[in-house]
Amino acid sequence: MPISPPIETLLEQPPMELMDLFGQMRSLTSEANFEGELPVVWQCSDESQSIKKSLFGYVYDCPAFNLGRVGALIDPKRLIPASHHGRDMVILGGSHIGGSEEAGIGYVERVHGKVAPCCGMLNRLMKPYMTLYQRASTLITLFRGPGGLKVEIPYKYLLRKSTDTHDHPHLHLNIDRLVDGEPLRDASQGKVYRLNKEFTNHYQHPLKEIAKTPVSIGKLLDPTTFYFTKNLNETLHDPDSMLEGSVFDFMPDIVTSPYPHRRMADINTWRQFHRLASYVTDSFDSGDRNILIIAGLTIDHTIKRNTFIPQFGFWMQQGQALQARYFNAPELNELLGEQEVFAPCKTFLEYAEIT
Repeated sequence: MPISPPIETLLEQPPMELMDLFGQMRSLTSEANFEGELPVVWQCSDESQSIKKSLFGYVYDCPAFNLGRVGALIDPKRLIPASHHGRDMVILGGSHIGGSEEAGIGYVERVHGKVAPCCGMLNRLMKPYMTLYQRASTLITLFRGPGGLKVEIPYKYLLRKSTDTHDHPHLHLNIDRLVDGEPLRDASQGKVYRLNKEFTNHYQHPLKEIAKTPVSIGKLLDPTTFYFTKNLNETLHDPDSMLEGSVFDFMPDIVTSPYPHRRMADINTWRQFHRLASYVTDSFDSGDRNILIIAGLTIDHTIKRNTFIPQFGFWMQQGQALQARYFNAPELNELLGEQEVFAPCKTFLEYAEIT
């Protein structure tokens, strides 16, 4: 059983305007005596992230160094060349989603008025898993019969071995979480069982509505009742394979979320943030550098305008890895909220050395 990611409500913090966020970060690092600051980003290589990156560099009066790849995958080893470009590092990163939500997917309007899912890579990866879950939650049915609640499970889920793996994802049921004892009878598509007692107790309120007419199990098919299998090639280093490998264990959590696209973005950010923090403390020769990492969710309202939700924080002072501090979402937002918003003395054109 993989460790559970932070719960959704913990990560649902108020979005911040970028200049407020960057200004508070600048005040925080100035107060902590950062010197020779190099702003560093890891984010999806999407046109909607370009102005955000520019504004980050504007506030720190230094163009930002890039650590990220498509899908907001991070290459922590890029900190080595980054360390030659500045002294103390201020790192910002994470996944992004479109600000317009429809059926759990975030959309953004791109050039020429074309509306598309954003982040498209996360959406493409998630689609086959969503389809499998929606199919199972529709085909598995509940009804009330003699002796209580019953569940009908199609043969396609009963005949599949839990150890089967394929090049495409497959959904498997944790049958014991759904049924109580041996099958009662055969049905048109599968077998009928008594509904598991623990499951019945857990969902006693929604199950009160179940009558004789079979209905789909729907969202009651929760992450404890199923899992996915797929042949994952860990030797491949293309972004699709790396991203899928990073979030695969958490797919049941993702597909059952009311907002699966955002949940996937949050989980990817969580995984990448801890990869980076672990690299900084365990592998990176930081010397006596100060390093601040802030990770979170970028919301693309348009391809030009973003807001940002801070979710994860890491702060190491003077290279002291054992004393490094970690911040969860509420703690990080409280820390930032205590800071004044630094306002650059230069105009953006002056920062860009345009006369």
